[in-house]
Amino acid sequence: MNIWQELVKTAVVGTQRQQLKIVPQDNQLGEVLSLLDSNDKEGSLLSAAGAIAVYQKAGKLITIDNKQVLKTCELDDLPCCNQVSEQHLGMILNGEYNVILPEWLKVAASAKKIVSPRYLPELLTLGKQQNNLRKYILPVLGKRGIWLAAQNPEWNYILGEDTDKIWKNGSLEARKNLLEELRQSAAEKGRRQLQNIWNKERAPERACLLSALEFGLSIDDEKFLKDALEDRSKQVRDVAARLLAQIPESKLVKRMIKRVNPLLNLDQNSIKVTLPKKCTLEMTQDGIDESKYIPSLGEKASLLLQMLSCVPPSIWSDMWGKTPDELITIVKNSKWERLFLEAWVIATIRSHDTKWAEALLKISVRLYKNLNNVDELIKKLLNILSYSQVQTLILDVLQQFPNTPFNSANPAFPLLIYTPHIWNKEISQAVILSIKSCIENNHQVNNWQFGSALEKFYLQMEPSVFKKAVETLNFESSENIHVSVMEAIDKFLVKLQFRFEMREALNS
Repeated sequence: MNIWQELVKTAVVGTQRQQLKIVPQDNQLGEVLSLLDSNDKEGSLLSAAGAIAVYQKAGKLITIDNKQVLKTCELDDLPCCNQVSEQHLGMILNGEYNVILPEWLKVAASAKKIVSPRYLPELLTLGKQQNNLRKYILPVLGKRGIWLAAQNPEWNYILGEDTDKIWKNGSLEARKNLLEELRQSAAEKGRRQLQNIWNKERAPERACLLSALEFGLSIDDEKFLKDALEDRSKQVRDVAARLLAQIPESKLVKRMIKRVNPLLNLDQNSIKVTLPKKCTLEMTQDGIDESKYIPSLGEKASLLLQMLSCVPPSIWSDMWGKTPDELITIVKNSKWERLFLEAWVIATIRSHDTKWAEALLKISVRLYKNLNNVDELIKKLLNILSYSQVQTLILDVLQQFPNTPFNSANPAFPLLIYTPHIWNKEISQAVILSIKSCIENNHQVNNWQFGSALEKFYLQMEPSVFKKAVETLNFESSENIHVSVMEAIDKFLVKLQFRFEMREALNS
């Protein structure tokens, strides 16, 4: 029992019933307590309490290791961003424009500028909290930032983490992230690493780590995935089947083609469908699941959907001599429209077929009408295409629907907001003209949807068109325009101006 506990016990019991016993202390507090008059029971108790309180408030001197010498930081060979850029970064970090931080960091790195020292601690801490920002933060730290990171163990991610330690003692999420990074740089090495620990993991961990093989996935992974397809855990088997379905050359995909081919037949301008009779054991072993039942389709059609989703859609284009656009048109308004659209979307994402991705993205209105989670599907379809393909597609669709309100009823809308790229100048100008036309021609505008669209558009637009946007959206008479619409335009222009000035300052 320490001295404070002894003191409290004596105070509770009372000094008349119990005398305070002070254990000798080999420090300055002990010297003071040894001078107390033990005959004055009440006085010594109060004095001891006071002495302990003062001692605790006084604190302790830090231990100085005279052998350790802190190395000074080397001088940076890159210039810091200017004062205006520093102010912009401060506004972003304060939360006013926080979504623009990755863009600020990328532009700064491209301009070969580094962060002002005052913001280094905040950026390093932000990188610890958000893994997705680390690749943008590292190039703008400079030598001072790297030196500073070395002084704090919480920022050691900058210097490179101990991968062996993570594999042995890291959380499941940390190990999965590490495996994903390894697969992107050295796919085979990542697979071998997973094979080394495979038998030591429980089923949920095996399934989670196995899903990381999606990065850098190739036919070289087929053998390991085939073994996983026979795992005792259904959770693991499902992941293995999903990954094998993403390898067009895999034997699983070939088995699916063989199963589905007799069930579909192109008859002039319609596709005749024969439903499978039942889910066989072989189908189950390849990941087909009877429990994935879709009421609107029915039990057997749900099985066909799963199998068709594993067949690269180019198979049908080549076999029937039809383009993706023609096949998509053939199933329009048919009994099986939802089945084909959902299966073709999933199969396109799995096979990374650019022609089919373009064709499906053009009919986004039909996708929203028939499918669930369409936003995520559109993002994945867009990621299949190159920058130039995305820009060409968006401009093509936008020119077909220039005056339609900007919501999911316009095929261009989801392409505009979900593209992973900033629009080029031509698309940006076309969108500005569309906004103006939409308002001036009195198209029905849902005020909330319009404001929400502009909140996304300012992030995607090429900032150099800011001045053109101000000129174009400066309405001489706004009497017939709803107040909320004008407010949305004003906010849009202010935020676009911030991005414009931000880039100008970084590149100056």
